[in-house]
Amino acid sequence: MINRAVDCHDGESALRSRRDCDGFTLIELLTVVAIVAILAASASGAFQRFIVGARITEGASTFRSALELARSEAAMRGVRVGVCRSANANDTGATCSQAAFGNFAANDWSAGWIVYAKGAPNGIPNTADGFEAGDTLVRRQAPFASAGTVGRLMIWAPAAGAVVYNWNGMRVAGPVGMFSLDFGSVNGSSPVPLASDLARCMAINIAGRIDLTAPVNGGC
Repeated sequence: MINRAVDCHDGESALRSRRDCDGFTLIELLTVVAIVAILAASASGAFQRFIVGARITEGASTFRSALELARSEAAMRGVRVGVCRSANANDTGATCSQAAFGNFAANDWSAGWIVYAKGAPNGIPNTADGFEAGDTLVRRQAPFASAGTVGRLMIWAPAAGAVVYNWNGMRVAGPVGMFSLDFGSVNGSSPVPLASDLARCMAINIAGRIDLTAPVNGGC
């Protein structure tokens, strides 16, 4: 006996095998497309949330690292060591600055910062805790983002001023209150409530201890 493959257009054989030969109906295709769209939208939202959380975590870790470095350098060198916001951290003549520039508002530390040790010629204790001639530049932090207006990290200081540690690890200067770490559209000032439910608040107490907590009622 010779077996012959049944073709979808072979008369009676095709009629008997119609169920095997039929394709998808338009309704079935539309249903599949709708399900795929829903799954894609869900995945996109989850992925965006993951990105927001990762950026905030990265910013908090980097900022905390700078503060801890300043504290340890103060103990090792026996002098005051500060961390200040800088608008030109990568320049040869880096300076402390709280001023707004580009799309970085004043007191938004995502613009960058520098860590510096006070020099002996400036006296101990120092009357000026900013970065000045004779001080030693310990570390630079470039801006966290370009001049884009959406989707970037922001680190809002509660007020102007450098965070300064003494030789014993105590915080002897710096803005009072919590730093707010958020991710979203650029704002002129720290929004209340914060834009993301993944935002974090960073406090530096008088003993130099750093605490990272979730916002309360959307604010730090």
